[in-house]
Amino acid sequence: MISVIIPSYNSENTIQKCLDALKNQSYQGNYEIILVDSSIDRTPQIVSDNHPDIRLIHLDKKTDPGTARNIGIREAKGDIFAFIDSDCVPSKDWLERIANAHKSVYRIIGGVVINGNADHDIIALAGYMAEFREFLPGQLKREVTHIPTCNISYKKEIFVKYGFFQGKYYPQEDLVYHCMLTEKGEKILLDPTIEIFHNHRSNFKEFLKHQKKIGAVTPLVLRTARLPGSFIAKHPIPYAILIPVLPVIKFLRTLIVFLHRQPKIIVRRPIAILAFGISLIWWTIGFTQGVCTSRYSTTR
Repeated sequence: MISVIIPSYNSENTIQKCLDALKNQSYQGNYEIILVDSSIDRTPQIVSDNHPDIRLIHLDKKTDPGTARNIGIREAKGDIFAFIDSDCVPSKDWLERIANAHKSVYRIIGGVVINGNADHDIIALAGYMAEFREFLPGQLKREVTHIPTCNISYKKEIFVKYGFFQGKYYPQEDLVYHCMLTEKGEKILLDPTIEIFHNHRSNFKEFLKHQKKIGAVTPLVLRTARLPGSFIAKHPIPYAILIPVLPVIKFLRTLIVFLHRQPKIIVRRPIAILAFGISLIWWTIGFTQGVCTSRYSTTR
């Protein structure tokens, strides 16, 4: 049995499509859907009215996705836990491909992320560029060190053996968890046939705010996990020297990946590149604040 676990907060604009797609999968086996929701909008009502058979766990307090997933894990009955976000739509064969992939030796398997917004949505395209350059379609099946929790699945014993997500690292709690798993010897398989469509923020202000949040938590993540760039987060002098270069490196790496894998986005919507570039300024501001905050907290 597969348990599909979805964290949700104020998802009234996206939850219907997500659940409709999950209820119409080609997979013929048994599966349950658990929605852990802390919304203050109409999300719970939409779910109750249209999908009363779905397990809805409504929380009274806003909850980060990692903590919401942990609640779903504790309630799940399956042998495989499949994770997707409330702003995503799975392909029709999503669960079928997950189930088949888990017949292998791998206990952690995920897939790729496709932009679910319209091509003319410039801010959404910029968000896609900012967050999913490493998980674009068209890749080879291979082992990786990380796949985002909007499209990943685990055997139940992973959580029994290693514990749960740590919400304090949001929005990179999955990255920290996967670094720990790979250090313990677990292998993560990227299967590009496992596809989801991700709907990104279309509001420029919200997009910049989120990128700043990602930047702010990154130094904490780098101080915790063994990742490229950890040295910079731990030592202020190299950081001060390299900080003007970091956003340039991120910009060029992302541009190269999209030119190689999805050049149409660059050619048709070049203004999305500008929006992405502007977001890196906010990311850098957040990163700087995170370096100062995490350095202060570790020296107290």
